Amino acid sequence: MKMWSALALAVLLAVSWLALAQAESAQEAVVRRYVQAWNDQDVEGFLALSTPDARTYRRDRDDQDLAGTSIAGDDAGQRAHYYRGAFAKRPRVRVDIVQLQAVDDIVMSRERISGGADGKVSDALTVYQVRDRKICNVWHVKRRSR
Repeated sequence: MKMWSALALAVLLAVSWLALAQAESAQEAVVRRYVQAWNDQDVEGFLALSTPDARTYRRDRDDQDLAGTSIAGDDAGQRAHYYRGAFAKRPRVRVDIVQLQAVDDIVMSRERISGGADGKVSDALTVYQVRDRKICNVWHVKRRSR
């Protein structure tokens, strides 16, 4: 009987550990909502998930500059203008999250992007910084079309 109790306890611990390992962090949930707002063409919802001073960076072709250059402006007004234009120009672009990994306030996302004018599908690596359940920085680190 002791063997069955020990086995049951081991199974229970393994299942509990697996559930904890698979539980989505609050930061990952924010990133999923942010990406979903993009896919839904919900510009107001997308902007509401960001801090007023949020920054978005895209690496140019310079592999030495990991941080990249700011692309959406320096304040909430410039950011809203930039993204309203981006939503209007790319109404069919879809971002699918392939994998998320979070460590504290940093969420790394492997994404698949489709629906662009060129018809290509791209694989992308994007890093999000989440504070107080809002996106405060986004780094588009790498994108490769196939």
